[in-house]
Amino acid sequence: MKDFKYKFVGNYNINTLIELLNNKSGNDWDFWNRKQGRFQAHSETKTIPLLLDEGYGYTGEVKGDETKFYLEFKAEISNIKNVISKKYGDGDVLGIEIAKLPKKSQIYEHKDYGISLSKNPRVHLVLSTNSDVTFKVDGESKNMKVGEMWEINNSSLHSVNNNGDTDRIHMVIDYKPVIFTLL
Repeated sequence: MKDFKYKFVGNYNINTLIELLNNKSGNDWDFWNRKQGRFQAHSETKTIPLLLDEGYGYTGEVKGDETKFYLEFKAEISNIKNVISKKYGDGDVLGIEIAKLPKKSQIYEHKDYGISLSKNPRVHLVLSTNSDVTFKVDGESKNMKVGEMWEINNSSLHSVNNNGDTDRIHMVIDYKPVIFTLL
């Protein structure tokens, strides 16, 4: 059970990620749209999947498959994993997607379910935002800043409103810490 709303994970220099994203076309953002069709809460978003678990953690703690976009981002994913491991310890990245919430749109209030999503950190790395983006978790609102990394309590009701004139883009990383036990 997660006993927080937001947890600050760290900061990350996003310059290389932005360069990579600037090379993406509208077709790349439209390449994979199953999430938008499957989950009403995300119907207004666009997604570039990097490591994709089609079951979204419902069937267990499964590492996603590398998509056609993965290799471009591989070095950055390794660097991001290093930042996350400083907060949560050694572990593995199970899934990564880049999620765009277009201007004047929203992610409707919802909870995330599934074995992996309820047990493991889901970290948001802010790549692009504006002052009119509000992330709300269990009634508490936050405007996350570019380069910040946050875990949200995705087991609680959460939503995002982008009332601004620019898109909001987050890299969303599902991380599974290694749990050591003493014999």
